[in-house]
Amino acid sequence: MQVYLVTGAAGFVGSHICEELLTNTNNIVIGIDNFYSGNKDTIDFLRKESDSFIFYELDIRQHDEISKVIQEHNVKYIFHEAAIASVQISVENPLFTNDVNIKGSLSVLEAARKNDVKRFIFASSAAVFGDEPTLPKNEKSITKPISPYGLEKLIIEQYMELYSEQYGLECIALRYFNVYGPRQDPHSEYSGVISIFDNRIKQDLPVKIYGDGEQYRDFIYVKDIVDINITLMHSHLKNKFSIFCAGSSVKTTINELVKILFEKYNKPIYFEEIRARDGDIRGSVADNKELNKYLKNYLFSDLVKSISSI
Repeated sequence: MQVYLVTGAAGFVGSHICEELLTNTNNIVIGIDNFYSGNKDTIDFLRKESDSFIFYELDIRQHDEISKVIQEHNVKYIFHEAAIASVQISVENPLFTNDVNIKGSLSVLEAARKNDVKRFIFASSAAVFGDEPTLPKNEKSITKPISPYGLEKLIIEQYMELYSEQYGLECIALRYFNVYGPRQDPHSEYSGVISIFDNRIKQDLPVKIYGDGEQYRDFIYVKDIVDINITLMHSHLKNKFSIFCAGSSVKTTINELVKILFEKYNKPIYFEEIRARDGDIRGSVADNKELNKYLKNYLFSDLVKSISSI
């Protein structure tokens, strides 16, 4: 029997990790969320999926309470997905996101250390690279955050490296690129572009395209992110602390994305052209060769097919 803790269990990636872990009847999954952005219906869904899912409504800054949960359930593996996952919010309110993304993450990391957790996987972000122009991005690429959010993720990576060296806690930072898929909230300006576009097209609302639409991103399906997390949780790694770029290594322009959505719905798509946003990164794509050493010929989801299933 394996006991896992997933922070951000009511959120997008966290809920998918919980769902996949619960397919194994030998697993017990402990979910934590404070519903800042997570969905209570998602927790109800997970409870119906399995009696092996246990949920606690907690904020990750509640260190003592989280430490008690880890101790009581003898948790050995933690997927830390909870965060204020918004560049824009971090720019507008850096004190708030610093408190959650740094203090909260350190709270979970320290609770893991105190209770002899074996391995800790952290949802980092390609935002740690900022606008440093060298592409594709790999684990040795220069980090140059241009937002508090990116800096917050990088600081926790550095804390994890220190905890691995100082305390022997096995830590993995996964630098997510542009994750998309079912249950991604389309109603926020800070959501993934695919969920936002898809939702607006369904309602015959105009799609906002900033600049010429030739900016490109590395889109990775949420089920692939889940497989990466779970595979690495039990892989034999050479070092106590590891970083991986979690992307598909395929670049897709915004214009190409709109064409895929047009083919999905086969109806007119209305556009609203907007001046390019200051600070927007022109291109972002991962070099996932290091990751693929552990994925054993893994086939990443096809963008066209996976979008059609959302």
